[in-house]
Amino acid sequence: MTQKILKKETPESKKSKLQQKYESLLKEIEKRKKQHKNLTEGLRVAIPRVINELQPLAKNESEWHIKKLYRLDEIVDEIVISKTKKEIFVTYILDEICLFLTSSHPDNEELQYLYQKYAKEAFNFNNTPRPFDLEENKQPTSEEIIDKKEDNNSFETNGKNSSEKFNKKEKQPNKKQKKELEEQKILALDAKAIYFRLIKKYHPDRQQDLEKQKEYTEISKLVTKAYKENDFMALLRLQVEYIDENENDAHALADDMIERYNKILLGQLTELNLTVLQAKRNAHGLFEDFFDENYTFSEKLFEKKKRDIEISISKIKQNIEESHLQKKGWFKQWLRELQELNDKKALDIFYNGF
Repeated sequence: MTQKILKKETPESKKSKLQQKYESLLKEIEKRKKQHKNLTEGLRVAIPRVINELQPLAKNESEWHIKKLYRLDEIVDEIVISKTKKEIFVTYILDEICLFLTSSHPDNEELQYLYQKYAKEAFNFNNTPRPFDLEENKQPTSEEIIDKKEDNNSFETNGKNSSEKFNKKEKQPNKKQKKELEEQKILALDAKAIYFRLIKKYHPDRQQDLEKQKEYTEISKLVTKAYKENDFMALLRLQVEYIDENENDAHALADDMIERYNKILLGQLTELNLTVLQAKRNAHGLFEDFFDENYTFSEKLFEKKKRDIEISISKIKQNIEESHLQKKGWFKQWLRELQELNDKKALDIFYNGF
């Protein structure tokens, strides 16, 4: 039976803290990569379903909501309400009309007439808060989001050579590519230094003792395997594990390499965070509605949104029907609910700030 190789104990020092930082960075990078992949793949599923299933429902909901505004206008002309309640009503209906005129129904003449009726002036788009303008902000379209392939694998986190990603025909690499090439050169030199140091120290021919030869052979195999696979971090771990306490220069070199490696990982993580953030912003609201904490498209959340719209349509229809059956009673109850909602919003602002 081959004797188990005894690894050197790593003292609690700056070196161990650097290693802990490395592990933390590595986990965060893998997490972000997975999130970005999930989000990109999820958008491929979400966008066509939103277009085919949710948009028709949302359009139907808007039409019924506008019908309710027309009905409210009819009723307020037929019954007497206090000045305070009239002000609440006018504020509500103007807000709702503005929302439609500045988004989905800019050319609706009936809504423009209602706006003029209650605002005492013609509707002017320039005098209302402008919605988010995709063209003005030059945000990519949904198709561009899906098809855009972010190049986030510029530096493999396990130290593997990623130079294949560069286009061989490209004569002048850009700034980012130059930086990545420099990082790869640094890691290649560090990996070579570790390899030759460990192979020289643990070559089986350096030992006469058979057990020691077996031990050195196993170490050499691990070192050679890591070097051939361009697994820099595996080489670095082997160096740390098999450095003798009196090899101060090797300890210092290992610390320098880990610190240098961590800077590279930190730069990659920063870029990856920005990429994920941009992808979320470019999802046009879909991320918040249909993606879970792992950035994976959620069928459950999608179906919930669908049901919510269907329920909203049903409630609006029911409101309009009830308004015809009991006009005065229904309208007063609706006003009370509106006033309670406004009071609640005012309290929230008071206690929580703007």
